[in-house]
Amino acid sequence: MIKLDHFSFTYGGAPRPVLHDISLEIKEGEFVLIVGHSGSGKSTLCRALNSLVPHFYGGSISGRVTVDGKDTRTTPPAQLARIIGMVFQDPENQLVMTNVENEMAFGMENLAFPKKEMKERITYHAQYFDLERFFKRFIPELSGGEKQKVALASVIAMRPKYIILDEPTSQLDEETASLFLEFLHRLNEEQGVGIILVEHRLERCLHYAKRVVFMQNGSIAADGTQEQVLPQLRAAGLLADFSRTARDKEEEEVVLCARDITFGYSQAQVLNDLELEVRRQEILAIIGLNGCGKSTLLKHLNGILRPKKGNVVLLGRDIADLTTASLAKDLGYLGQNPNVYLFAETLEKELEFTLKNLKVDEKEWPERMDWVLKVLDLERFRHTFPRELSCGERERAALASIIVGKPKILVLDEPTRGLDYRNKLKLAAILETLKEQGMTTILVTHDYRFVAEHATRVMSLCGGRLADVPIEQVITLAKEVGGMAT
Repeated sequence: MIKLDHFSFTYGGAPRPVLHDISLEIKEGEFVLIVGHSGSGKSTLCRALNSLVPHFYGGSISGRVTVDGKDTRTTPPAQLARIIGMVFQDPENQLVMTNVENEMAFGMENLAFPKKEMKERITYHAQYFDLERFFKRFIPELSGGEKQKVALASVIAMRPKYIILDEPTSQLDEETASLFLEFLHRLNEEQGVGIILVEHRLERCLHYAKRVVFMQNGSIAADGTQEQVLPQLRAAGLLADFSRTARDKEEEEVVLCARDITFGYSQAQVLNDLELEVRRQEILAIIGLNGCGKSTLLKHLNGILRPKKGNVVLLGRDIADLTTASLAKDLGYLGQNPNVYLFAETLEKELEFTLKNLKVDEKEWPERMDWVLKVLDLERFRHTFPRELSCGERERAALASIIVGKPKILVLDEPTRGLDYRNKLKLAAILETLKEQGMTTILVTHDYRFVAEHATRVMSLCGGRLADVPIEQVITLAKEVGGMAT
């Protein structure tokens, strides 16, 4: 049993507790879903369960947490690894080896598993997650979704008694996410493994949970069955009925086009004679399976990657001889990992860094910073060290560092990762506001519901090429995967 007894925790230097007086028991074999808005303390609670709090994250605690009778204050994470496994929000922070096969073996090697058993488990879980073809691939070359699958498979292969999963499907395509959640369900039902799952995409997983814990402001606001907690989730804006806000796009001039783009990594061809036209004030969504090349395509649009064949034209200029830095004023790019964008002492200094590099007149800085902090609901974090924010808050902070420059085209790779439904609505409202001000948005996402509600046009990437997808088809797909809350 996992037990929290009046547990509170405050990060070092933080003005208030992140977790406040939490008492909770999780029995062996339970499937518990932990929900709440971004910043409500869910990730910190997960860290407390496997003793990363207090052994890795500094701060002050009161009360205690025990895992099968072991007090986490005196038991380091390494000693709990056989009992409790953890899959983090950001797979980049969890992967330590250079290739997939070694990564899957790493945890079991540290727990001294016999070699024969290790090989059997690696083979089984690699087949399940379709990772065999990546065994020798350099991990940094994998897509975000592929990295997430590697992290998942590596933890599950150790078969701990409890598995904590913090937003494990946030970068997975719908098919892989459904298969993975079904696998967790079978693992729980057939082998009695305790599952503690944090998710914002509640429509994906609510029906699997025997118990739902709803967190607000670092405390437990509700704890019960799905039926008991559902009204509070709706009242808090964590679930809502489908509502399409996007309007059909009228024809506008082309602001970006890609012609005959061909590109591959080593021997693997990713993009193949790809064609793309983007028109002013569109909100264009690009969908497709994990590893199909969506992120690779986006990196061609601002020159991070250069095609082996073909060209990209941005606002009438061929970017072949232009640097990524010189394109940043017109095209703002936000990748999958927000941590890459956050390095300054405070969020305000992050924004100043962008404005300075884009050579924006200093007289405009205060107005721009006030505007972006307000629209992204980040005003209270103005003087906060960005790395101390929750995953969803870091996502918004990274986005703020891009849109404060007011680029003409905004390119977003998985922008809804780590965002609850309320903050997705805020993101959609921001994109609509920017659209009205003349901005064009291109986004890659696996969130079919977000696409169905807010995109003006949708394209699918398959076989290295793009094809238009009718919005009615996306709405149907969202319904099929449970994307419409009821």
